Amino acid sequence: MSDDKAGKRENAARQAADKAANKKAARQKAKREKAARAASKSASKNTAKSTSKKGASKRARRSYFPVDAPTVARAVEEGVLMSRTALTMATMNHIIIGAVRDKVDYDSAEVRRFVEAELHSLALEQAGLAEHMKNLQLEFPPMPKKSRTVADYQWLTQRRVTYSALSSELAQLQHDDAFLDEAVDASQKWAWSELSRAIEGQLDVTADLRSSPDYAAEREERMRELREVDLAALIAAAELDAAAGPLTITPEPKRKQGRMEP
Repeated sequence: MSDDKAGKRENAARQAADKAANKKAARQKAKREKAARAASKSASKNTAKSTSKKGASKRARRSYFPVDAPTVARAVEEGVLMSRTALTMATMNHIIIGAVRDKVDYDSAEVRRFVEAELHSLALEQAGLAEHMKNLQLEFPPMPKKSRTVADYQWLTQRRVTYSALSSELAQLQHDDAFLDEAVDASQKWAWSELSRAIEGQLDVTADLRSSPDYAAEREERMRELREVDLAALIAAAELDAAAGPLTITPEPKRKQGRMEP
């Protein structure tokens, strides 16, 4: 009897071990199948993305308009020179107006801030032109069957890139100490030159008057007329005019059918 019980227990243990092994194998198989499905799904996505990228790259190649880099670089260089001239003129006028009209002493730090602000304005102006070119490109897309529209779009692309590059260059010059110092110095020299020319012109006019052969005779006549002016009478007349107030004019009444209108 004891041998039968031992055999039954051994069989039950083997059956339990087999069942556990089967469950473990089933779980591993399920994991492998799940991993295979995930890998297959990922591969499908990658294939779709690759196909999409290839199609997009083909479309991009078809709509790509090359830019002439040397032409852009030359245009930017010329634009910087023109902007520098405009900057010098604006700063020169700023110095002259401050000295002549506002009676402000020259301050190199204030002039430097003015130069930086003008550079910022010039950079924003070029950025605005680049944005305008971009809007025109969106408004008038190229039509492959019409070569004129393609040429126009190519020109807009070239201008947009040029304006954008010039804007970036001017923005970088705002932080270029050597450029700023040179701009301030050049503007100061031009301002002093203009002021000196104006003063010399006034002195030349005065010198020409005194060197005139009729200057002495005309001076005696002017002095005589000045002595004959009754300054007291002029002052009294001015006081009477001020006391009387502004002159008012009453319009005449209109006549209508022989009657006077009030």
